[in-house]
Amino acid sequence: MFKKLSMSFLALFMVAFTMNAQELPQPSPYAETMQRVGLTDVTVQYSRPGVKDRLIFGDLEPFGSVWRTGANSATKIVLSTDAMIGEKEIMAGTYSVLSTPMEEGNWKVYLNSDLDVQENSYKAENNVVEIEVKTMKISEKVESMTFWYANVKDESVDLMFAWENTSWILPIKVAAKELAVKNIEAKISEVESAYSLYNNSAKYYLTNKIDLNKALAWSTKSVEISEKFWNVYTLSTIQYELGMTKEALKTATKSLELSTVAKYQPYIKMNTENIAKWSKK
Repeated sequence: MFKKLSMSFLALFMVAFTMNAQELPQPSPYAETMQRVGLTDVTVQYSRPGVKDRLIFGDLEPFGSVWRTGANSATKIVLSTDAMIGEKEIMAGTYSVLSTPMEEGNWKVYLNSDLDVQENSYKAENNVVEIEVKTMKISEKVESMTFWYANVKDESVDLMFAWENTSWILPIKVAAKELAVKNIEAKISEVESAYSLYNNSAKYYLTNKIDLNKALAWSTKSVEISEKFWNVYTLSTIQYELGMTKEALKTATKSLELSTVAKYQPYIKMNTENIAKWSKK
């Protein structure tokens, strides 16, 4: 008897688990829309409720009450870099998007740091920005709530919302030029450090007689990136050690010229001595 009850319970459990795990179409399906603006990705993640012959604003979603701006979990906006929203700088990250529908005039939209927020758990102190958005009445009913982008420019975009007969605009600005300059400067710094790295590696191989051909390749790369009297000097000494006397003299002369312009006496002296010694070969 006990065995039969246990088997019956297990069968019921498996049926319940299978039903819960079953994937079915959702009344408000998930959607995601992304737009790159300059160097910033703006992504909106939301569920799309339908009108379904209902009165939405003023009934299903009361006027003057905070709404999670969608169905299921609150709508999210993801910013890959800092951005300006409502004349306030917002740090890169993910925020919930809430709003207050209004019968007359513009709505208010809030970006909130609570990613699990619902209407009954909303706290204004978690808002990182509150902005009044321009709303418009549209003649053709929008059945499924929709977000999209308009007026995409190098440093700005309008995030658009529409559902039922209401639409609004959330303007977003980014610092594309500033980010581009930072990227350029970072890459230049990376390259500048690279020629030092190549030169130091070549000098180490030269001093320790490890692999002069590899040292030559690294030293040449360093000079190709940026000619400095000290890395040109390294190249000349490696060339000489490899028996490339003619090339070494030419390179040493170049290093002498550069060290003379820089008024750096130690390298002026070393290059002068090398040229005199190598010229006798």
